Amino acid sequence: MSGRSIASRVTRGMAAVAALSALVLAGAAAITALLSWRAEQRQELRDAAEALALAVNREAREERLALDTAAPEALRESALPGLRLEAWSGARLVGSAGTGPVIGPEDGSQASGDWVIHRRPVADQLMLVVAAPAEYGRRALRVFAFSFLCASPLCLGVAAWVGRVVARRATRPLIDFQRRIRGLSGLEPLPPPGEGDVPAEVADLEEAFRAVWARTEETLRREREFAANASHELRMPLARIRLLAERARAGAGPATGDALDAQVEEIDRLVRVVESLLVLARDAAAGIPRGEAVNVADVARRVTGRVLDGTAGECAFPDEVVVRGDEDLIEIAVQNLLDNARKFVAGGEPVRALLTDDGGRVRLEVTTPGARIAAAQCERLFDRFYRAPEAQARSDGHGLGLALARHVARLHGGDVRCVSTAAEDARFTLELPAWSGGAPPAG
Repeated sequence: MSGRSIASRVTRGMAAVAALSALVLAGAAAITALLSWRAEQRQELRDAAEALALAVNREAREERLALDTAAPEALRESALPGLRLEAWSGARLVGSAGTGPVIGPEDGSQASGDWVIHRRPVADQLMLVVAAPAEYGRRALRVFAFSFLCASPLCLGVAAWVGRVVARRATRPLIDFQRRIRGLSGLEPLPPPGEGDVPAEVADLEEAFRAVWARTEETLRREREFAANASHELRMPLARIRLLAERARAGAGPATGDALDAQVEEIDRLVRVVESLLVLARDAAAGIPRGEAVNVADVARRVTGRVLDGTAGECAFPDEVVVRGDEDLIEIAVQNLLDNARKFVAGGEPVRALLTDDGGRVRLEVTTPGARIAAAQCERLFDRFYRAPEAQARSDGHGLGLALARHVARLHGGDVRCVSTAAEDARFTLELPAWSGGAPPAG
């Protein structure tokens, strides 16, 4: 199962990094700003407390008053907007200025969490308290949070765009590698890269692929050569054995003649197997290099008359359905499908065959009345030399018919498939690309 592309993963990763970075940077900036503001505010409160202490001392000297008596007047004269000023003599509040709750001369008051507080003793009997609301710091945090929310979409958009550009540039050699592989026909050599600057990882991957490609090509070449040579070498001995059997049959008695007839029939079956192996040895990816115009309707009518023995009334073929390919090979595929249907038909109903052309694909559908194919068997039937248990019990064969039909179809750019369900009559379809490239030649 395919997953997301590398470009998509890089883009998502960069967007996630951008979002996380924006969050961390905004948080760090907000905390730094808050700490800086708190430090600056505490320094301002210390300066205000020193100025207030000087004012209390000056007021006491000028008016010749006690400190606790001079403190209220000094507080009123020194009051600053936004600050809370208090003077305490022991546990007694002797003066205050500014709005807000009573702070108190000692830590632990209920207002401590809502205020930034500095306490300055003036003398043993007098404590000055200077406080500013902590709401200013929270307001700064809200400003940073709002800024983060406003900036995040822009950061994510920029990160996604940059990630997409970077990912495309990073994956371009891989995409080029994939394009070159898909453009190959058969096991032809892999073209050189379209770009000169190939990353080391992609170059290593391509080198490993070329090595595997070369080994695969050599293996398949040897297999094709072996199958072709073995089939070719078997032809002559089989032909001589058949000739000798026919000669012996000419002068033999009835009993010996029947045995020789059976021997000739077996030899013919071996010859068909050899011919099938020759076709199967061809590379399906190579296709049919120089195909000719083939009227599949004529081929189907000819094969039907030969295989179905007069039951062609259940077959519907148009006058002309043209494909490009090898007529002999197409005839082998059609014959194998119809012969397979003839072997397994049940209930006395004739085999049904329907040939259609939708303009782009030629489709031959062959139905075997009374036969059923389990879903698990549909693909296995196309394995070479595989025969289902029912087939082994009902007829002889080598298990090459459907495999050969599919191989021929794929040589022509088509396919053969089992399209029926387990509850339906067995139905196989042969699909081939319709003729393209102008009108087919006449005749």
